[in-house]
Amino acid sequence: QKKHGDKLEFSQAPTTNVDIEMGNPAQPAPAFVPNAFKNAKHPIVCCFHFAFKIGALGMYLLGRYILPVSFVTTFIITVLFLAFDFWTVKNVTGRKLVGLRWWNEVKEDGSSEWVFESLEDQASVNPVDKNAFWLGLYGWPVIWSSFLILNVLSFDINYIILMCIAVVFSGSNVYGYFKCSKDQGQRMSELQGRFAQSAVQAVASRALG
Repeated sequence: QKKHGDKLEFSQAPTTNVDIEMGNPAQPAPAFVPNAFKNAKHPIVCCFHFAFKIGALGMYLLGRYILPVSFVTTFIITVLFLAFDFWTVKNVTGRKLVGLRWWNEVKEDGSSEWVFESLEDQASVNPVDKNAFWLGLYGWPVIWSSFLILNVLSFDINYIILMCIAVVFSGSNVYGYFKCSKDQGQRMSELQGRFAQSAVQAVASRALG
């Protein structure tokens, strides 16, 4: 494996395993899957990509505006949903839907290193999977940021704290996956440049030979 601090990690041996997993043929979607995910390669994973988000948002709206639920109950349940969503997106849906993963690694000397992993063969990524993943990833912090602004305008300190937690959870995944996709693009450009250079050298050697 080849690791670089704050750079994309390219793992040669596990790459084949990821390709096999991403390359499995699409299975018929269960009846409970929404029509938007019927043509996805991983329809159930797409559902889980949004399930905890809906749970967190629903609990916040119910406790904040609709039902006579105490702030403590609303806070605890919403944060639990946010934590479940963060873990699911970071460790499951990113890898399954778009072949990306990120994590923070603590070294023996106590320093930390950000590691980013990317599937090199993006042709195996299903378009429905990809669209569902990026829509949920980028739309999530936008929603919570909007509620944060509303609570700031209403000077509700308790819910401002809750909104800040939600923005941090969702923003962390946005940053991690943005770095994955960005570094992956740089890596693909490097590979294309090397391939073009090798092709030119091969043609030149034949011509001179």
